Amino acid sequence: MGKISNKILKKIEEENIKPIGKWSFVLKNSFLWTLFGLNILFGSLGFAISIYLFESSDILNLILSVNDFMQVLVLAIPTVWVVLTLAFLIVSYLNFRYTERGYSLSFSKIFFINIIAILLIGGILNAAGVSERLNTVFSEGISSYSQSIDPRYKIWNNPSGGYLAGSIVSIEGGSIEITDLEGNKWVVITSDARIRRAVGLIEGEKIKIIGNVLDEGTFEALEILPWEGRGRIMQEKQF
Repeated sequence: MGKISNKILKKIEEENIKPIGKWSFVLKNSFLWTLFGLNILFGSLGFAISIYLFESSDILNLILSVNDFMQVLVLAIPTVWVVLTLAFLIVSYLNFRYTERGYSLSFSKIFFINIIAILLIGGILNAAGVSERLNTVFSEGISSYSQSIDPRYKIWNNPSGGYLAGSIVSIEGGSIEITDLEGNKWVVITSDARIRRAVGLIEGEKIKIIGNVLDEGTFEALEILPWEGRGRIMQEKQF
C-alpha cells in the first residue's frame, strides 16, 4: 500500500494535479438542476399551447359533422409545438440524469418523472389561460406564426369542404359579410345557423363557420363558432 501511495503522490507532484474544490461540484449540480427546471418549464409551455390550439380547432365539435374526420384530426395537431415539447422532454431527462441524485434512478423512472411533470404543469398553465396569452403574443410578434403553426388556419380555410373562418365586416338582416383568412370577402347567410353562446356577432369579431358554399362569394352557415373555440354550449339565434 505504501508503494502505491508513493506512486500516486509522485504522479500528483509531477503532473501538478490539483484537487477540485467543493464549489465546482455545487455549481455544476446547480447548473444541471437549473437546466432541468427550465426544460420542464418550456416543455410544459409547449404542451399547454398544444392543448390550447387543439381545443381551439374545435375538433370535438367536428366529430359528428365531417366524413373525413381522420384528415381533420391530423390537421388539428399542432405539430411544431408537439415536436418542441418532446425535444424539451428529452433534454430535461438528460439533464436530470446527470444531477447528483439522477444517476441512481432507472431510465423508466426518470422519464416517467419528466412526463408527469410536463403533463401536470402544462395542464395547469392551459387551464390558467397562459397558453392562450402566449399564443396571442406569438401571433402578434411573429408574422408567419399563425399561418404556419396554428392548425386553425389549415382546417378553417377550406370553404369548399364546409369550413370557413374570418372577421366580420358588416351585419345585415339574416346575413353577415366577412373577410376570410386569405382576405377574400364572403356573404354568409346566418338565418338558419346555430350560434355558439360565446359568439356575439359584432363587427371585427373573428369567427369559424361550418356550412356550404352556395355560389361564388356566398356561404350558407349551419353553425357559427368562436375563433378561440372555448365554448361548448350552443344556443339558437335568429337574424
